[in-house]
Amino acid sequence: MELREFLFAPLEGKKFSFKITSREKGIFSGAARLEQQARELGLEFTILASEGAPLEPGSCILRGQGGAEEVIRAEEMLLGAIGKPSGVATAAADFVRRAGGRIKVVCGAWKKVAPEVRSDLRRAIATGGAGVRITDRPFIYLDKNYVRLLGGVGPAVARARAYDPERVIAVQLRGELQPVAVEAAVAAEAGAGILMVDTGNLRDLKAAVTAARTGGWREQVQIAFAGGVTPAGLEAVIAAGADIVDVGRAIIDAPLLDLSMDVAE
Repeated sequence: MELREFLFAPLEGKKFSFKITSREKGIFSGAARLEQQARELGLEFTILASEGAPLEPGSCILRGQGGAEEVIRAEEMLLGAIGKPSGVATAAADFVRRAGGRIKVVCGAWKKVAPEVRSDLRRAIATGGAGVRITDRPFIYLDKNYVRLLGGVGPAVARARAYDPERVIAVQLRGELQPVAVEAAVAAEAGAGILMVDTGNLRDLKAAVTAARTGGWREQVQIAFAGGVTPAGLEAVIAAGADIVDVGRAIIDAPLLDLSMDVAE
């Protein structure tokens, strides 16, 4: 006989009520996964918070009822289904609030996480109000490896433009072969519409913005910045002139929102 089976034998046939609440302020995400897993556990339940709902300490997210073993399994599964997505949504919402419409906040780091959680974290980023793509228009993104394989920024952008001149070409600039300001000018001349300065160095961002202004092509491109951006560093990115900020770890590695599941006494 398994341990739980032995412990809960005297409770056979009894139902126990429980609730899941937030212990801190945040944004709720993971509603669809929560419902799916609660159904799979065979619980009777009501979800009281919708996707994107603001949470305060004590906010009730779900009330449920089930047998003793079902309740214990619920604690193991349900908190995990919503804790991480809610933490990510909360971090994304904080960046969007700080940005105040002065810069577009995106997070493409969801593409780098394990496939089994990718869709949940992608949804969480969107729930927090940040973009999951660098642009909403059809686009081609050329990262550093495309640039290396195709012989540099200029040839890479030109090749992508030849494939589909209607799509926006976004290219990652890292200053590997030329200074970032030079790469930016080359990319713009070749037809890129979004220049991603992905060095984490504000001097590179400022150099690209200055090159665009002095070269007379600032209005032709959007300039994005990425690389270790934190909430405290966001103002400097805005002041340097970026149009888009791609936040990685500060959103995707956000801690789980502190949640609690308690059986009614």
